[in-house]
Amino acid sequence: MNGAVSMDISELENALDTLREDELDRALTEKKEELKNAPTKSDEDMRRESAKGHRGRVKERFLISGLGGFAPHEILELLLFYVIPQRDTKQIAKELIKKFGGVAGVFNADVSELTEVKGITESAAVLFKLIPQLISVYYAEERKGVSVTTTAQLSELFKPYFVGSGTEKFMLACFDSSLRPLSVTEISRGTSAYTSVELRKIMSAAIDSGCAMAALAHNHPLGAPKPSDEDIAVTRRINELLKAVDIRLMDHIIVGGSKCYSMRDGGDLGIFD
Repeated sequence: MNGAVSMDISELENALDTLREDELDRALTEKKEELKNAPTKSDEDMRRESAKGHRGRVKERFLISGLGGFAPHEILELLLFYVIPQRDTKQIAKELIKKFGGVAGVFNADVSELTEVKGITESAAVLFKLIPQLISVYYAEERKGVSVTTTAQLSELFKPYFVGSGTEKFMLACFDSSLRPLSVTEISRGTSAYTSVELRKIMSAAIDSGCAMAALAHNHPLGAPKPSDEDIAVTRRINELLKAVDIRLMDHIIVGGSKCYSMRDGGDLGIFD
């Protein structure tokens, strides 16, 4: 009796072992089929994953150390992350630097010129044109409440407004009696060689600001910052008009490239005497 029971148990154990092996074989077979039929990642998917990791590293690098150590094309590459999603922007950035010579050249280029570069959309071009404008707004707000007492300080106040401008612009800055800026107004803009001056707009902006003093500025995108005969004549006329409403004209700054010329310091025909 005991032997029969022992034989039955042994056969049962063998049957269970066989069942486990069969189940394992089926499970392995099913897994192989699943893997075989699973979609594989395309080269494009792989590139996107790689680009995503690269973008994260570039952003982290900027957050840790700013733009210090960034090559010119890397600065543009970082900007392009935000207007060209899921695409490698490094080569596009390199093409921009090659075509325009540097970051400033890219910012100064026309939208039509920028979009000629393969991969640059209108949105990307607009972003590049926006950056210089943001610089002037940021700098103007930073300067609020800070007295401007020297020619150098006045030049630094005006210079950001001409960053990236390929056309002539005429600006008016208004100050209180302590020489603190009240406003900086664009009076007009024209071509790369000329802009008209609207005397009525200058007087309206100066009077509306309630200023005690004012200063003028314009740029020469294509030439040296030296006054023309017309610049001198216009400045003299504006000075006369401002005097009539008890506003003192401090100076007329001409910006050309990275250089500035002060008509007051230059003594141009004693306008400011």
